[in-house]
Amino acid sequence: MPTVIVKYSELVTLSVMQLFYSNKICRSYQSTPVLDFTIVPTAECQAFMQAKNMVFRNTGTNGGFTVLAATSGKTITGNNIIRNKITKADKLSFFMVLRNPELINFDLLPTTLNKGNIYYFSNQVKDLAAVRNNLHLTKNVAGVDGNADQLKKATANYKYNFAGVITAADAKVKHLLTGATVTASSVIVQNTLSDITFNLSALPSGCCQLLVNNVVTDTFYFLGTMANQQIFGVVELSLSSALPANYRIIEPDQSLVTARPNYVVLFKNRQTFWRYTIQLQTNSAIYLEMSKLSPVQKTDFIKQLGISANDTNVKFKLLSNTDLSLVFVSLANIALMEKYTSTTSAAKDPLIITLNKYINTPAKKAVIKTNLPYPSTATIDAGSLPAIYSDVFITL
Repeated sequence: MPTVIVKYSELVTLSVMQLFYSNKICRSYQSTPVLDFTIVPTAECQAFMQAKNMVFRNTGTNGGFTVLAATSGKTITGNNIIRNKITKADKLSFFMVLRNPELINFDLLPTTLNKGNIYYFSNQVKDLAAVRNNLHLTKNVAGVDGNADQLKKATANYKYNFAGVITAADAKVKHLLTGATVTASSVIVQNTLSDITFNLSALPSGCCQLLVNNVVTDTFYFLGTMANQQIFGVVELSLSSALPANYRIIEPDQSLVTARPNYVVLFKNRQTFWRYTIQLQTNSAIYLEMSKLSPVQKTDFIKQLGISANDTNVKFKLLSNTDLSLVFVSLANIALMEKYTSTTSAAKDPLIITLNKYINTPAKKAVIKTNLPYPSTATIDAGSLPAIYSDVFITL
């Protein structure tokens, strides 16, 4: 039996980047990266790739994936030609499953995700300045926008409450990529409101619009078979040759140009006010020192307590105090990072936070405690929006 050799060429790559991390991808590692997301093809995408001789591979080193496609022959300019014909309505779609819940804290995202929404990233972007190896899938070139990049999600039993009286014939759902439409299965009118219901089970997953009397009334993502799963986001890549050249995956002649597209989903890191709460035990040196002072001396002593850093951009003030506690807060937001360095140190020394006394009396200035811990990303305090705080609790 003759051997059949199938050549596979790179079709597309995607990188998920996070500015919080030192390597911009994931927490530092020795051998195997541990990612904050698992990215999986949708059921329709898996079937499509199998039918079109495509191979999906997760790539931990860039936080994303690579898709390879079977190719056969070349154009006269030397470009590989896709073996199985692709149409303008074809797409690749993937679900992003969140594995690290702390990401919501250290990345610049809304502190709570609307349970009715998901993040939606698509290559149907019009940015002619975007370079081929760094094509943003976000609405904003700077990275994920927690509001602009969210989309309402829907199950097969899609419902909408419309302000007005209509009939079932007046409402339809349109699947944007394929153009397929579904008419309303029922409309219940109550006074001047219409409760519209659709059965979307015949549609593939994807971005859809509700049209009432041919006017776009709602936009949402139909999750298809993954409707009951905890999905953080969707990546949808159109294979249409009509996309702008820089965002295009497949050319009109079914070929693949040498410079393959690398799509990027970039998460910016959150900035927070750092708040240090220092609890004083009655046997601590600082408490005992204050207990020996007169009220006037004690007031002056407390005024001369301060937190400093080996970074001139990081400054703190005393926010409040009692006999047994001191609260300091940063004067400005500080970007959360996996590893902190002094931005004003030429050698990029580690950021050092220090609690001092007698800060306004050079002859008496002294260190109470140095190398104060950095805030944990396990929690943030968003109870005083727009200010968000990262708390550190210390006992002396």
